[in-house]
Amino acid sequence: MKKFVKTLALTAFVPVMLAGPSIALAAVDPAVMAILEQAANSNDGAKFQTVLDVVLAANPDQKEEILAAAEPMRPKPPVKNPEAKHPYFSLSGWDGEVDLNVLTSSGNTDQQSFGVGAKMKRDKGKYHSKIAGYFDFNKNSGVKDRQRWGLSYKLDYDFSKHMYLTGFTGYQNDQFGSFRERITVNAGAGYRLMETEKFLWNVEGGPTVLFTKESEGADYEDSLNAYAASEFVWAINERSEFSNNSQITFGDRTVFETKNALKVKINGALSSKFSFDVFYDKDAPADRDTTDTIARAGLLYDF
Repeated sequence: MKKFVKTLALTAFVPVMLAGPSIALAAVDPAVMAILEQAANSNDGAKFQTVLDVVLAANPDQKEEILAAAEPMRPKPPVKNPEAKHPYFSLSGWDGEVDLNVLTSSGNTDQQSFGVGAKMKRDKGKYHSKIAGYFDFNKNSGVKDRQRWGLSYKLDYDFSKHMYLTGFTGYQNDQFGSFRERITVNAGAGYRLMETEKFLWNVEGGPTVLFTKESEGADYEDSLNAYAASEFVWAINERSEFSNNSQITFGDRTVFETKNALKVKINGALSSKFSFDVFYDKDAPADRDTTDTIARAGLLYDF
């Protein structure tokens, strides 16, 4: 530091004689250049402008030459991270998958079926976000007998290695199911029973509110319940994975749902996916079945 001050003081009393603008860099005293270079390389150049102002004040007759020499070594301002302002409105950092299944047949059996599902997740420190959506359609002998879709968002917050808080909100629309529309809002706590390279097992529970519209044109009926859920993932090997997601809601309404899936990697980001879902609603209207099952086979793309 003493050497730095001594050198800086020296520039105040040793004027630099200029030969002209074309040789500005050569005309600037090497001591001045050394000071500016040191300021540019120290603390990411935080004090560069301050040092430059002092040098200019000590050598007012050489202002233009010193500025010309200093400009190439001026530290560049840091590039702002676009995620810092909108951390949850950028696809950067999100992992996702899209699965697609299509079935068409003609002749003795005339059927067209289409299904698509998508999931996105992001881990950012203690926060874990999941967005999911799906659409299923089926027409048999020209008659539509299935059309359902839904969207959901889940946010977990870790407050220890195993414990976390969770919140969930989702919307479901089903023209031929045990209800017409349903909004689900959960809030609870979870515990990680297992988290290894091969296994993941989370369990959680808490209160939940269901807003259910039984039929087209009906009003929403709200019900306060409790729920318990389980998420299990088994990495069988490097190419295949099995998962099960189950949830039971009990209280004013009794609802049970389980989703099972087997993914087998084909090549790169492409996999085959086989799934089987069971949905049970004890309080379905009298003209609707209480249990729905859906089996799918299709392709999945990870991104």
